Amino acid sequence: MTGARSPGAWYALPLILFFGTFFAAPIVVVTWYSLMPPRSFGLTTAFTLENYRTILTDGYGRPLMWSLIGALLTTLVCALLAWPTAKALARHLGRWATVVTVLIALPIFISESVRLFGLSVFLMPKGGILAGTLNACCGIEIGSILNTRIAALLGMIYIHFPFMLFPLLLGIEMIPRDRVEAAQDLGANGWVVFREVELPLAMPGLLIGVLLTFVLALGANAEAAILGGRAVTVITAAIDQRFNYAQDWPSGSALTVIVIAATVAFVLPILSRINLAQLTRR
Repeated sequence: MTGARSPGAWYALPLILFFGTFFAAPIVVVTWYSLMPPRSFGLTTAFTLENYRTILTDGYGRPLMWSLIGALLTTLVCALLAWPTAKALARHLGRWATVVTVLIALPIFISESVRLFGLSVFLMPKGGILAGTLNACCGIEIGSILNTRIAALLGMIYIHFPFMLFPLLLGIEMIPRDRVEAAQDLGANGWVVFREVELPLAMPGLLIGVLLTFVLALGANAEAAILGGRAVTVITAAIDQRFNYAQDWPSGSALTVIVIAATVAFVLPILSRINLAQLTRR
């Protein structure tokens, strides 16, 4: 019927209301609080940038930099580990691929804290599985890895690896095998096939894995608390301290706004390169 309006806007209305209420509105409130005078609790129009100046001068740059660098390193290492794993699952393991996939996915359904405490037992210098195995098999004695940045980074890689692997696995499964075989028939070596054929075609899955891993790792707090100890202070712990212990909501809001801005600066350029139509096409 000509002149009839498309019902698409009505179908999208529940989603618009949901995101407006639970996503946009909290960001607006947090931004408003970040511009209020320090240690004030009621919303006012007496805006100030004092909270942002305090953050720049009170040493919050180090937790923010550790969180950003830790998230970037976690994303990079997970991508390097996930590519050969995903390729093996998609092309080489055959009927065992399902079993391996279930074994990798199963820990996701276990509490993150339980898994991290299990990893801490694995990394203990005396009585730990890693130290005991190295000492018994190779006569190598290692010092304590716990309560270090390395331990926290290992925990972040361990927790977030599946969030990189499964989107990348979907991307690799999109690569037509005949294109790889055609490139090999034309004399392309393994590196050329990877760079010119496999990586571009698997890029949508890789980018989604990068987004998931980075965003989740940026907010990782349990890994730093359980494995890093006092050696690591992440920005989420600093935000929690400002909100709950210092009762300084404006400063905590300012820290939150900075983290949101850093996340947006990382996410938006990647989102603009993801072709969802290519990813969902079968």
